[in-house]
Amino acid sequence: MDDELQLDILCPVNDLGLVRFLLADLHDDLSSKVARFRQLADLSMSLCANGTMLTGGETTYLAWTEARTSFVHGNYIATVMLCQGLAEHLLASYLELGLQGEQLPPKVSFRETLERCLKRGIIIDADAKDLQRLMKLRNPLSHYRNVDDPSNLTRRMLESRLPAIDHLSPHISPALFE
Repeated sequence: MDDELQLDILCPVNDLGLVRFLLADLHDDLSSKVARFRQLADLSMSLCANGTMLTGGETTYLAWTEARTSFVHGNYIATVMLCQGLAEHLLASYLELGLQGEQLPPKVSFRETLERCLKRGIIIDADAKDLQRLMKLRNPLSHYRNVDDPSNLTRRMLESRLPAIDHLSPHISPALFE
């Protein structure tokens, strides 16, 4: 295929056009972004003046930092998915630290991790219910669901006549980052 024809088909964005997109993205919904950032700042202050140890290595750290950024920017699907991954890595890695004497299988399901954490008193029932609710939010987003499936986001949106964001945003709060 001819390179010039390819460029016309892809309609490239020049540097100035990209800057316009980035500035619009930074400006849109600025007051809500600031409010969400303040919520996270308050949460960080409650964690501890010297910080909090997050088990699970680089994966946990990246999930934590990217989940905060996604939350601030209002990227709720990304926040749901990152928080689910963060919770899985934190809890399973804490079990394997040796403090709990656990030997986990190479691949452990999140449900099994929650059960083990409940049994050892690492989390309470209310925490487990919140994490299961998060799992129910994430699963239809990360695994294909036919539109006839009641958990399909499009189906829920059509039945309720509410935008998809209204199904996700009420479930995302700074408490997920605690």
